[in-house]
Amino acid sequence: MENKNNINNEIEATLNSLDNIGRAEVSPYFYTRLEGRLQQRKLSIFDSFLQQLLNRPALAVSMLTVFLVLNIIAIKGVSSANNASLTKSASPLQNFATEYNMNTTSVYNNSGR
Repeated sequence: MENKNNINNEIEATLNSLDNIGRAEVSPYFYTRLEGRLQQRKLSIFDSFLQQLLNRPALAVSMLTVFLVLNIIAIKGVSSANNASLTKSASPLQNFATEYNMNTTSVYNNSGR
């Protein structure tokens, strides 16, 4: 029983010691320094990634190859879409004029009269 009273007294003493505690004060420019450290850490992570990439030429070449293939696929997709719209026109001359924005309206009738 005395052990239980001793524990209760210690709990009360601990809770009473917390009554006089105030809010923690932050030193000036703490957040600015913290953000600077985070930015520096972020840059160092990026730099270490680049170093690892450059230390493994096979990985760098394979990534560049994938990037190049994806760009070629994208360019072919765009050019095929442009070619599809151009082939709907009536003649190669009209395709040329459309591609270079040289469409003009003619006042003459080309029907042969």
